[in-house]
Amino acid sequence: MNIYYIDIEEFKKTHDKIFLSKYADKEIKSKKRFFEYTIGRYLIKNVAKKIYKIDDCEITVDENGKPQFKNSDLNFSLSHSKDYAIVCFDENECGIDIEFAKERNFEKLSQHYNENFINADEFYRFWTLKEATYKQHTPVKDYYTTFFKNNYYLTVTSEKIFEKPVEIIKFN
Repeated sequence: MNIYYIDIEEFKKTHDKIFLSKYADKEIKSKKRFFEYTIGRYLIKNVAKKIYKIDDCEITVDENGKPQFKNSDLNFSLSHSKDYAIVCFDENECGIDIEFAKERNFEKLSQHYNENFINADEFYRFWTLKEATYKQHTPVKDYYTTFFKNNYYLTVTSEKIFEKPVEIIKFN
């Protein structure tokens, strides 16, 4: 499994809204949501073309709401948070979540989720695993959680045991 990411603010310096419009396959009114969505689609489609040599990168949504390639069995999952859009690709079902770590009320969150979160590390490991698992739509056999770029937590899940280390690669 490989993970690719884009620094959103850095990307926006060289790619404007007009360029990104070709990745908007639906109307998006919020400017923030427009950039998250289109940069995510750009990342998925361009990694698929350049790295995995998929010519037709049309994306459809299955009955569970999970995006997938119309004409390829390659699986992917996308997440974005604040400054980063990130996607994982694998031959097996997978899920990914990235979250910017900010101050939270851990006592209140512990009560809500019936857990005992002592600190940010415990909460964000729980939360990113929960979100990545939800996106996968199949039972999780393995997962990898890491601290990413100083203030982010990242978890990726798979329906198979990871056979090699997970790589996180900046996509240009």
